[in-house]
Amino acid sequence: LIPGEVRTNQKNAQNAKAKKDMELAVLRLAEFNRLSRFLLTSHSSCRHGDNTNSWWLPRSPVSTVTGALRPSVCSGRAAAAAVVAGRRRREAGGLRWGPGQASGRGVEAVPGKPAPPGRGAPGRRPRSPPLPGPMAGAVGGTGGSGWTWRPVARDPLLARAFHSCTELRGRFYLVGGLLAGGAREPSSDMVVFDPAEGQAVRVGARGGPRRSHHDAALVGGRWLCVVGGWDGSRRLATVSALDTERGVWEAWTAVPGSCPPAGLSSHTCTRLSDRELRVAGREGGTRTQRRYGSIYTLRLDPGARTYCYKEEGYHTVSRSGHCAALLQSPGPHPGHQLLLFGGCNSAEPEVAGHWSHGKIKVLPTHILLREEPPVAPRLMEQLASLVSSGQGSRQGPRGLRHHSCSVVGPFAVLFGGETLTRARDTICNDLYIYDTRKSPSLWFHFPCADHGLKRVGHRTCLWNDQLYLVGGFGEDGRTASPQLSCFGCQAPLFLPKAVEASDYLR
Repeated sequence: LIPGEVRTNQKNAQNAKAKKDMELAVLRLAEFNRLSRFLLTSHSSCRHGDNTNSWWLPRSPVSTVTGALRPSVCSGRAAAAAVVAGRRRREAGGLRWGPGQASGRGVEAVPGKPAPPGRGAPGRRPRSPPLPGPMAGAVGGTGGSGWTWRPVARDPLLARAFHSCTELRGRFYLVGGLLAGGAREPSSDMVVFDPAEGQAVRVGARGGPRRSHHDAALVGGRWLCVVGGWDGSRRLATVSALDTERGVWEAWTAVPGSCPPAGLSSHTCTRLSDRELRVAGREGGTRTQRRYGSIYTLRLDPGARTYCYKEEGYHTVSRSGHCAALLQSPGPHPGHQLLLFGGCNSAEPEVAGHWSHGKIKVLPTHILLREEPPVAPRLMEQLASLVSSGQGSRQGPRGLRHHSCSVVGPFAVLFGGETLTRARDTICNDLYIYDTRKSPSLWFHFPCADHGLKRVGHRTCLWNDQLYLVGGFGEDGRTASPQLSCFGCQAPLFLPKAVEASDYLR
């Protein structure tokens, strides 16, 4: 051949290869569109109980495809390759695929052999898993719930439960708690964690109280007051304060006329003003283990290093391990109300105090309430988008205790805890949001599929427009988590439509 003919043949071969590649890309796109429609149709039909075409529902390679669909993981070429590879495995391996299952593993169909147990035997309606959701850190639920706890730090000093966690000047002060499940003696150390630097330091402050199941509040921007708790032998109602400027613990004394409760543990202390706390929850001696519904107002005097309890004239349902949130009252008459969540079998919150706009009415005393601007506007926007997405059920927590609660604007965010409604698998990882923007207020429940996020005796702390999860026992109820995670919301990920498939392949 002369050189001109060689070049012509090479060009023709390149054109033929390009044409073949184009045809293959078109076939892959058609296969991808067909599989997308099949997955969406099968998911919908299984949700409505339409499973007459399959007496046995094995698993399909959905996770392989949806994993390739995530742009942060791989490209459109990998998505098409995953679809074709799944088709070849299905045709070559003699695998049967039924609607509704999504796991990434196939089950070989053997003629005449009964279905494996637990895979949708005849007469039993199969359970349809939700469509895959985003995965970033630990994602709440596989149904595209759109929220996640993202690990940001890990330190053995953070591994504790039933402790207190208070934010002061951009640092988290962790006091006491139990270092392991079944521990008889609570810890007396204090750990300061800097979320900006990601470092935890044990502070050797003298005279630290040995406490667990207590609560803490910041007074005067300087004193960290620890109220009540279990010291290893009895429940206390005393107040110990850390002078954060001098790094010294002080035991404050009760003034004459103070009416302290018999003992406090698993209670709540809500800050009403710079020198007043509202105390609600469990009280009782070590032997009696009694619980009352008494509510106390605790007045603190940092200058004199004294405190005074006063019992209010009304009571609440007996509860322990609950949480409290001071929220704005919905409706035409603005104000504030203190709500108690959990700690008993009731699913609805209970009002432990109500104040009109501009002042707190703790009868018969009136104390001004300082109105503060929103401290987490971005997080508030994320929570508003999450509750309006329609992915959460209108269900409140029933029989939940030792969970966490943080107030983010008009929202109360509850997570984890221990349920009283079942005897096994009692530790939870569910997210509940209480929305008070309209009257009546609404509950939103977002489940979580990651068992590694189950927590009890943990704390959540709000700082710098972020909500942090600190400590707590895990699924076994005995191992304390050393991980610190940050809450975030994401847009749900669904299977793209046929018109969007070309973008992924491109």
